[in-house]
Amino acid sequence: MHEENTMKLAANLLKISLLLALLPASASAVTITISAPSDSATEITLTATGTYYFPLQNAISFSDIGDYIGNDGPDDRVVNLSAGILANGAASTITYLDTDAGGGDDFWLGFSTLLYGSYTVSGSATADLSTIGHTFGQLNIGTYESGGNSLIVQYSSVPDTGSPPVPDTGSTAVLLGAGIVALSLARRRLV
Repeated sequence: MHEENTMKLAANLLKISLLLALLPASASAVTITISAPSDSATEITLTATGTYYFPLQNAISFSDIGDYIGNDGPDDRVVNLSAGILANGAASTITYLDTDAGGGDDFWLGFSTLLYGSYTVSGSATADLSTIGHTFGQLNIGTYESGGNSLIVQYSSVPDTGSPPVPDTGSTAVLLGAGIVALSLARRRLV
């Protein structure tokens, strides 16, 4: 009877640890990815996912996030978006690329109508950088953080390096721990 309770407890702990490993690190953050296949591309794809709290304006904004866009030409650049990125049904219509001297660039993803509050954001849209005289190569590859939110600038197709993928260390540790517990319990039963 005692062994049965121990096995049930171990199974429940394993279920809880697996669920925790699958949860996102921050449930109230948004990640926006800007991608294109090459430096010469003028059409970029923006993908957004997560939850965002809209405090003052109807835009997802990243302020002073670093030098994500080259400092050439006018500072403020507004680019229209295709339909596809939604915040609780409201469509994003523009993106705002701001290049500030000194590397404190801003990024906005504008929505037509939103009231203050927390919204689920998801979807993909495209924008044509040729309307502002840019190419994807004028964006600096990297990840930029602002208030727990992330802006990722990356190529849409990554060349195969032949290296195996690197596993997520958190999930790997949880699975390893669960396996060790299961083996020790099974060993006890056999002894």
